[in-house]
Amino acid sequence: MDRTDRDSNAGLKSVSEFYDTLAPDYDSMTGFEKRFVQERPFFRLLVERYGVQTALDAGCGSGFHSLLLSELGVRVTAVDASAQMVRLTKTHARARDVNIETMVTSFEELGSVLKKKFGAVFVMGNSLPHLVKPGSLQRTLKNFYDLLLPDGIFFSQNLNYDRILARRDHIQNVKEVGDRTFVRSYEYDQDGILFNIVIRTTSPAKPEEKSQAIRLKPLLQNDLVRMLTETGFADVKLYGGISMEPFNPESSKDLVALARKPA
Repeated sequence: MDRTDRDSNAGLKSVSEFYDTLAPDYDSMTGFEKRFVQERPFFRLLVERYGVQTALDAGCGSGFHSLLLSELGVRVTAVDASAQMVRLTKTHARARDVNIETMVTSFEELGSVLKKKFGAVFVMGNSLPHLVKPGSLQRTLKNFYDLLLPDGIFFSQNLNYDRILARRDHIQNVKEVGDRTFVRSYEYDQDGILFNIVIRTTSPAKPEEKSQAIRLKPLLQNDLVRMLTETGFADVKLYGGISMEPFNPESSKDLVALARKPA
């Protein structure tokens, strides 16, 4: 059901603040280690099919996809608005003995701070819906387009908001890891969605509950295709996940977009 019984922006953090706070728990919440085995075959296929040699991992989080691509032989630049997430990326890169260039920056600043171009831009982890200001997504897609080499690919993974808005479920995900429970939920209002994360620790020595929220702007399939096309991308294809299964707006969990910058 809709939850509109509070100021829609009260107590909300910026993207960088939200993920700085979440950073210590992020790897546990996202199943960091086990995802390498799960996702490596799909990214190997992408790298080989499109001959990807250099990549920008935009919104890198704690560096999972940067590490995965680096281990597949790709030279990666990883950027994130959260300094703590970039710090985690550096720590993981040292532990796995890979070389990743890192930078703390927002999507809209990329065009002015990055002076090189890439064979691929990856935007994973439902990053694009964090662009809530008017025109922010369009400017960001233009930055990505300009940062690509001719024939370079754009690859993004977001949640399927066509499905989410049709269902309007409150609880999106509950995950238990050891003595911690992660509850991700949505509240719907006239401005979009409030994304809430509650972390409960049930340790008898130190029971604790932490919560925080951030605003999201739902990104629908038709809007994404339109904006990618208007930006200049060609061959826009949609999938229901990184395994490239067909996209179904009613049932797919994810909305994955693959597009190409014309030669």
